[in-house]
Amino acid sequence: MKAYFATARLCVLEKSYFGLANVIGQYLLKAAGVGALLLIWRSLAAQGADLGGFTLEQFYSYTLLSAMLAPLLDIHTPATGWLHDGTMLSLYLRPSSLFSQLSAYTVAGWVIPLLTLSLPLGVTASLCGVNLTPQSPWFFPSLLMTISLGFAVDFLFACLMIRLRNLEWPVRCLRDSLTAIFSGSLIPFAALPWNIGRVLELSPLGALAGAPLAICTGLGDARELVVAQLVWNAVLWPLTLLCLRHSRERMVSFGG
Repeated sequence: MKAYFATARLCVLEKSYFGLANVIGQYLLKAAGVGALLLIWRSLAAQGADLGGFTLEQFYSYTLLSAMLAPLLDIHTPATGWLHDGTMLSLYLRPSSLFSQLSAYTVAGWVIPLLTLSLPLGVTASLCGVNLTPQSPWFFPSLLMTISLGFAVDFLFACLMIRLRNLEWPVRCLRDSLTAIFSGSLIPFAALPWNIGRVLELSPLGALAGAPLAICTGLGDARELVVAQLVWNAVLWPLTLLCLRHSRERMVSFGG
């Protein structure tokens, strides 16, 4: 564990290299985006829009929790960036395993956003009377399975990048587009028309952000969503390990 915490400490220091003002400014912009989305929900409700039979407060809670838990709902390890600049190859020379180094760096990267964005948003929401208490105890195992599945999805995109010979930017854009649309992090599946949300919430990307958020706010069937997460974890992790094994010898860095 000493090596794990040493790696985590290096990550926290790196995230604060540009100073406190830069960090606060970055997350103030994200908080402003959350505020704009809350105003959109309020405006739609005031105009009589169909919210799928759910309350405006549930949508408020969903949006706030999505922002507060964003690092955990959409896992971004440094794998793709480290493949591009050559850092990934140096990890094989260190005493810790590849997975432990990537996971330590990733988890430590959650510290600053949780302190500078999640905590203030949670306190503000509580003072404004928004209920952020999970509606079902299944939320906690669901969140753990989301984190596990998020690592698998991230590693699969890293393998895709290896196959595309380190085309980091296209892979990053593809991933960000897919997760923004199909993960349920922005718009609750319950608000989508024609039962589209019903299909998406059972998909592998829908099992990321959409599942724990829907369970926490009461917008979905907890047991059904947890079962879907279990299935996708069982399917994607063996696939991820297989892809990593076959992609390892295809790694290219600085032409070597």
